[in-house]
Amino acid sequence: MLRIDEPLETDRLLLRPFRTDDVDALHDLRTCEDVLRYLYWPPATIEQTRHVIAQRLSMNTLSGENDSLVLAVEERATGRMIGEVDLRWLSVEHRQGEVGAILHPRAQGRGFATETVSALLDLAFTRLGLNRVTAQTNARNAASIRALHRLGMRQEGHLRQCVHFAGTWHDELLFAILAEEWASRAPAGG
Repeated sequence: MLRIDEPLETDRLLLRPFRTDDVDALHDLRTCEDVLRYLYWPPATIEQTRHVIAQRLSMNTLSGENDSLVLAVEERATGRMIGEVDLRWLSVEHRQGEVGAILHPRAQGRGFATETVSALLDLAFTRLGLNRVTAQTNARNAASIRALHRLGMRQEGHLRQCVHFAGTWHDELLFAILAEEWASRAPAGG
């Protein structure tokens, strides 16, 4: 079992449990056109965002298969919530998980995605004891692809036209890294 009550600190970020006062920042993220073009949901209403926050308030524990740990990403220098990150425990028996991150465009291009996902991979491998962690991204999301490569993840698949959303087919790329690869790699840095 893995439970996060206190923020995880990186050089520049706090990965922390969600709070009720995150609603405005999360709503901004979930209505931003530059974010939504790579995701498969329409812009959220403020009421939908409140509902998501209510769900996120208790998503700070991984105790079994298919549980998800979802944390707010806060920039330490400003105290501003700039995104969300998740770690899902896919298989207890096969020690597999999946990571994901969504950052606001104003926080992109500064290495925050790499720093955030690196902290989650550390959790997955060192505290949860996983052997393999995957990540998926929209095949058009060049910045996400670069971040996954910087983390030492390798592309293992290209899922062609696997998602149909808003009248368009989308391709997804599948990436993975093993515990032994993570342990032997040079740190990605911030």
